[in-house]
Amino acid sequence: MKIIPLSGENLKLLYAKDYLALTSKNELSVISSAIHNGGFKKAKAILNVHVSEEQDMLALHQNPTKPVLKAIENLELSPEATVGMITAADVTKFSLKTMELNGLRVSAIATAGCSFAETAGENIEAKVSNNRAGTINIIIAIEGNPTESCMMQNFIAATEAKTAALRELDIRSRYSGDPATGTVTDSLAIVATNVGPLIRYGGPASKLGKLVSQCTRSAVKEAALKNGALSPARSLFQRFCERKIPLNKLLREILETKIATINLEELNMKLKATIDKKPFLALVLMMAAKMDEDIKYGLIPKEFGDLNLLKEEFKTSLHKALETKATIKNNSSTKDYPFLKSALQCIIEEILSK
Repeated sequence: MKIIPLSGENLKLLYAKDYLALTSKNELSVISSAIHNGGFKKAKAILNVHVSEEQDMLALHQNPTKPVLKAIENLELSPEATVGMITAADVTKFSLKTMELNGLRVSAIATAGCSFAETAGENIEAKVSNNRAGTINIIIAIEGNPTESCMMQNFIAATEAKTAALRELDIRSRYSGDPATGTVTDSLAIVATNVGPLIRYGGPASKLGKLVSQCTRSAVKEAALKNGALSPARSLFQRFCERKIPLNKLLREILETKIATINLEELNMKLKATIDKKPFLALVLMMAAKMDEDIKYGLIPKEFGDLNLLKEEFKTSLHKALETKATIKNNSSTKDYPFLKSALQCIIEEILSK
């Protein structure tokens, strides 16, 4: 077990391979969505417990507090004075961010696995399985004396900051491919030491709210990078896959409009090799995918005018840039990706012309 002092001898972060524990000698005020002792509570410890790979997920779903209670027993803590959450993410890859302003100090401790990212409001059909569900768990420690309503404002600010961190990494819902707002099993705890003058305001524009938001955003982003294959430099094609863009379907439809002696597998290889040699083409495809996504959301600036005319002008300009001729007929069956498909057509025409 390792120990990180957060506030002298009073507030400490303990961690080992199977848990993180924020502990205090004095009683803390806590508002949380934790599985054990969630809601508004008084506590002296907040646990983030790792669920091992051997854990049966169905059994865990039926009795989610069991790992927390076991950790409480092992650490010789009081069950009544402990708040506990669980995660399948590697808790040793946590991120700790601390900021201080005019005597007010805030720390954010985050663990993040994003394999089950989701977008709030979408129709999710998540089933209990033995897959290691990714979870974003956050503990915010405020060395101050916020009111309960202020802590609720902090809760909202931290949630918004978490979503902002996911947006910065372009993390997508595994269900829809839309920009993710969280994962299906996230937990958050706001913890206050109750020391100092009363703090009434905790929104994102307040002094406390800014500290909470900035620490959370930074901690979640760092934890997500530590815990998964979410490099900002991940490939264009991986990001297309994350967005649920049916690249093979688009390529197959394009091939069907032209007599070619190349199969889908060969075309994929040639496409990736061509883009590796010409970064400009990767830029074109990314721009086209972004344009199609904006169209999906109805974000169409009035200056664009007729989208069909704009698409044809886009293709003509791209043909000129690539010094190719249009030989592939339009196929409108994939209407959801008009600009990406147009860009792919132009690039494939260049590939097939060689």
